[in-house]
Amino acid sequence: MKRIFLFFLVLLFISETFAQNRILSMRIVYEVPIMEGKIQSSTEKDSIVYDYLIDKRYWWELIDLVVKKAREKEIVLHDFNGNAVVFDSMINRLSAALEHKYNVKFTPEQVQTIIEEDIRAVRFEEKWTYDPETMFIEKQVERFQPIIIKDTILFNGDELYIGERFRYDLAWVEPFETHAAEDTVRICSNIQTTMRIYNVKPYHWWDSHLEAEYSIPFIERFISKAESGELEVFDNPSSLNPLIRPDITRRRQYDKMESIVMLDSLNNEVAKDTVIKIFYEAENIDHFRFGEAWYFDKNGLKFMKSTNYFSPVIDIIGFDGISRGFYPLYYIRKKQIS
Repeated sequence: MKRIFLFFLVLLFISETFAQNRILSMRIVYEVPIMEGKIQSSTEKDSIVYDYLIDKRYWWELIDLVVKKAREKEIVLHDFNGNAVVFDSMINRLSAALEHKYNVKFTPEQVQTIIEEDIRAVRFEEKWTYDPETMFIEKQVERFQPIIIKDTILFNGDELYIGERFRYDLAWVEPFETHAAEDTVRICSNIQTTMRIYNVKPYHWWDSHLEAEYSIPFIERFISKAESGELEVFDNPSSLNPLIRPDITRRRQYDKMESIVMLDSLNNEVAKDTVIKIFYEAENIDHFRFGEAWYFDKNGLKFMKSTNYFSPVIDIIGFDGISRGFYPLYYIRKKQIS
């Protein structure tokens, strides 16, 4: 009974917000890791261990349910273009891809184990809207795609790091309408994702990409409302106190070294290095960071998301073209994350 109430509460929240929200993207596709790997060293050998970023018990139930329904032809899987994917054909292609990569034949039981244990990311296709008052982005998940990833340990000089060795994108799972929402579960209470919002890859407009005609006004409004005091913003999701106005403005400011050409007393041109103050603008924001709760309706095979916190993020690029890390401008949040 509690699960039914939870589902209708989330559904009511989503329907009400989408009714008043503004469009940010009609279609955006992006990938979210659901596991975090780390290298565990021992005297015998180095190995990779994984921590789930979501509730693994409910995740396994979700995957088992999708596989069962697809195998028994209760649902139809699709490729990216919407063409139907036969479950047995998908499994056969996965087996062939594994055999080609590892030069060994995998048994049906081994393939089943890989589906259960090696799905390390999920790709979502969503519609985004936002509330022009709170600036919170709401996501309507149109479909999702589990992604199998098998990693290996690589070397960079004396340093060990985790590298991707094998990847296989399973079919897309599309939700279907249902009148009985009797089993809705929370997949995670807070998962953090930092995603690119502008894609430079040609012909992949849907892949982690927002149209500038929507994103720039959104970011400009976000900054304006924060600096005017209309939005309560924080320097991190768990901060006790919101930022005060001078600090909010200061977080957009950075120093830049510029060479200024001047004339000396003999009218000779002299280059002088000078530090100038510059502000990050909406065009500099190239990533978004979300902290979210995920829910899953088992009857409709539907993901639902609720945002806990959000921040526009800048990828700081050095003169050598290498990223120095992410800089979250500031956060808005619905509740304090402990």
